[in-house]
Amino acid sequence: MTKLPDNLLAQLYDITGLDYIGWWPLAPGWWALLAFAAIVAGALYWRRRTYRRSWKGDALRRLGVLGSQLNDGNAQDVAAALSVLMRRVAMRRFSRAECAGLVGPDWLRWLTAKDPRRFDWTRRGRLLIEAPYAPPGLPVRRESLKVLIDAAKTWVR
Repeated sequence: MTKLPDNLLAQLYDITGLDYIGWWPLAPGWWALLAFAAIVAGALYWRRRTYRRSWKGDALRRLGVLGSQLNDGNAQDVAAALSVLMRRVAMRRFSRAECAGLVGPDWLRWLTAKDPRRFDWTRRGRLLIEAPYAPPGLPVRRESLKVLIDAAKTWVR
C-alpha cells in the first residue's frame, strides 16, 4: 500500500450537499393532473347537488326522517305520512291519470305491480290505507311500519 503525500490530501474537499430542488413551479403533467382532479370533483359535487334537489332525493330524505322519527307513540302519524308520500312519489314517477284515482286494495295491487323487488304491498301494506283514516290510538307495530319504510325506499330508487 502506498502512502499519499500530505499535500494531495489537503487538496481534497468534503461534499457539502446538493442544492435544494423546489417543488414549485410544478411540471405540466402535475398541472394536468390537478385540472383533471378539479373537474372530476366539480362534476361529482354537481351530480350530488342535482340529485339532492330532485324529487327522488327529497323523497328518500323524507323517508329517512320518517324512519328516524318512528316510535310507539307516533306510529299512526308516521304511517299516514308514509301513505301521503307514497302517493306523491307514485304521481311523480308515473302519470297522475294512472295512479291518482286508485284507492284501497286497488292502490296496494298497483304498488305491488310497479314494485321492482316485488314487495307484497297487498298483504303487508294494509297499514297505508287504514292508518290515515283510523281513529287516534290505533295500535301500529313499529316493526311492520319499518319494513314498509324500507320497501318504500327501495321503490323510490
